[in-house]
Amino acid sequence: MPLPPPRPATPADQDAAGDVAYDTGFFGAGAQTYFPSRPLFRLLWTAPYFQGAGHGCFVAPSRDAATLAGYIVGARDPALYRRTLARLVLTGMWRAARPPSALPTSLTYLWRAARHPGPHAPEDRFPAHLHINLRPEARGAGLGDALLEAHLHVLRAANVPGVQLSTTTENRAALRLYRRHGFTVTERRLSALWTPWLGHPAEHVVLTLRLP
Repeated sequence: MPLPPPRPATPADQDAAGDVAYDTGFFGAGAQTYFPSRPLFRLLWTAPYFQGAGHGCFVAPSRDAATLAGYIVGARDPALYRRTLARLVLTGMWRAARPPSALPTSLTYLWRAARHPGPHAPEDRFPAHLHINLRPEARGAGLGDALLEAHLHVLRAANVPGVQLSTTTENRAALRLYRRHGFTVTERRLSALWTPWLGHPAEHVVLTLRLP
């Protein structure tokens, strides 16, 4: 039975999308390896898009429609995204840091991320950004293409000049998806961020797409 088609995301999808992000947040595997606090991960990685900063967000229901098979989220206004994220951190970070025993390891990752920031493309040319995640059972069936096409259609309709995303060269399937849709690598940086968990540095890459 094929997966249902993507639909526009609603605020009610926030936690389910956050679970997809968490369950795939370590190069397709679960993020608990480096970030034991699921609630805090969901707050930082997906909540801003459902709390006012998102634009062109879509979700893909699972076959039983009880959970999500995947999602795409993005923001067209980087300043609004940063304000929304800051507000959520200030109002909910400590409440979301559960269980308390998970906080030290989770903060270790955040500390390393601050020390090893990834590259970014110029926001004046590529103001929008996006993230896409699929559960393993949903990969290889064209769902990523469907989600990305839906998102890019919304950006083009809004006359957004360009969109960027960041990933690593560890995510080979994602890189193939983005290249099929015209994204090109414009920035690269070898980073030690992931060394404690991968055992080696990872190359961060920024991909961009002009949206005429």
